[in-house]
Amino acid sequence: MDEREKNNSIELSADTARMLRNIGSAMREALNGSMAAAELLGRRLEKEGRENERDYLAVMRHDQHRLLRIAENLTELGELTLGEAQAEQSVQDLNQICGELVDTVSAMVDRVRLEFTPGRGSCGVSGSRDRLEAMILNVLAYSLQRCRAGDVIRLRVESREEAVYLILRDNGAGQEGETLSALCSALESDPVRGIAEGGAGLGLLVAEGIARLYGGSLLLSADRDAGMEAVLSLPHCQTSLLRLPAGEYGRRLRGILTILSNELGREKYMAPYL
Repeated sequence: MDEREKNNSIELSADTARMLRNIGSAMREALNGSMAAAELLGRRLEKEGRENERDYLAVMRHDQHRLLRIAENLTELGELTLGEAQAEQSVQDLNQICGELVDTVSAMVDRVRLEFTPGRGSCGVSGSRDRLEAMILNVLAYSLQRCRAGDVIRLRVESREEAVYLILRDNGAGQEGETLSALCSALESDPVRGIAEGGAGLGLLVAEGIARLYGGSLLLSADRDAGMEAVLSLPHCQTSLLRLPAGEYGRRLRGILTILSNELGREKYMAPYL
């Protein structure tokens, strides 16, 4: 069995999954009030023209988004592992989702170059757009953390008869032993430490769980010198894409900011985007 095949056999225990879900839910509930208050305060400061105070508020908002990212990943990973997540079914164009994500992230992140090559023909898959976006963004966010200034991340979509593939390659210098099974084992053996350290690797495990939820997979191969390759596959949906609704993408920018909170850093002024 090679390393990629091992990546498919990861699974947290039910006890660990329940603990992660409960901690994540409690964190999200606690954050709801403070984020709502920050939103109201931001509007008031903007109305009064108090720009200096809004800059300080942006720092607080950034920290809130970092915590929210961990909370959402904990909750999602727990529910996916316990079989509590619902596999919403609607037709989605993976080309469209990836293209819009790359355009948006490229405008927000300038230290790494993102390149996207769309697939030919129909690239329709079944699933919730929110979850598919989160799946792709979590893999992309992990790649961004590995990369240095000037590195390149290349994404491409390939449509085949049985499945649609999203292939991500970077030239970042990571660590040895970066596999899904290693991340899962580390979280299983010491989940509290994983949470305290910012949820490192949680996003990848969530992405793998979402892929499995829709009948697909995430395969990961990483090397200190050669970079990382992540291959997401989802069953090909033959349903016509002509009935797809027009893009509702702008309303999900908050979710993108949450997942990319570590990458953006505190110096980014968050308030105009929220």
